[in-house]
Amino acid sequence: MDSKTYSPIKAGLKQGFGLPGVGMGSAMLGFGALANENGLDIFIGLLSMLFLWSMPAMLIFATLIISGSSFFLMFFTILLANVRTLFMVLSAALIMDFKNKRISFLEKLFWAQWVSPTGWTIISSNIEKVKKEDLFTYFKGISVGLVSMCIIGLSIGYYCLEHIPKILIAIPIFFIPLWLIILMLHAKGTFYKTSIFSSGFYLFFLYPYIENLSIILAGFLSACTGFIIERILKK
Repeated sequence: MDSKTYSPIKAGLKQGFGLPGVGMGSAMLGFGALANENGLDIFIGLLSMLFLWSMPAMLIFATLIISGSSFFLMFFTILLANVRTLFMVLSAALIMDFKNKRISFLEKLFWAQWVSPTGWTIISSNIEKVKKEDLFTYFKGISVGLVSMCIIGLSIGYYCLEHIPKILIAIPIFFIPLWLIILMLHAKGTFYKTSIFSSGFYLFFLYPYIENLSIILAGFLSACTGFIIERILKK
């Protein structure tokens, strides 16, 4: 790439408003429709997306708030649903070198909030293409694009879903998993490759026994496996 014309923020925006954003925005169509059908205000739906930034947690929140569950039940249930992303956020912070960024802790926390599987996959697969000092700016562009597309998708789902042909909704939703798989296959580094493939292995064998908890355990075990294998190969 031409270093004179290359802008990491513009490159990130292009990714965020591109196919990844279309996929995530399409997924938000369903949540918007769910919020509408169950009588949730559009602003409650948007705030739940911005604060939780996780589809499983958002669905849990919508289900529990509609049923009149207590605050503590919602808090701990959503906490367990979002624990699975902890290692992904820590990994993203290491990739973008948060520790050496001359910004406040609150600003680091703000941008860490927008780490998603899609955003993490994009920056992980572009470690060698984007300069290390530009990765954080690149991620900012990605996040702005993804959040904007999700807001648009949720709003369309809330107000207009019944007027949209079902086939137009179904097709884009399949884009993002396929796109993520393709990116994962091009992951750089022993740690990431080992973690990606071992997580599928662990999940396959654990799910029949512990069901949803297998997601958390598979994520933890795959991260440990990636770390151990990388350390062994470096010796």
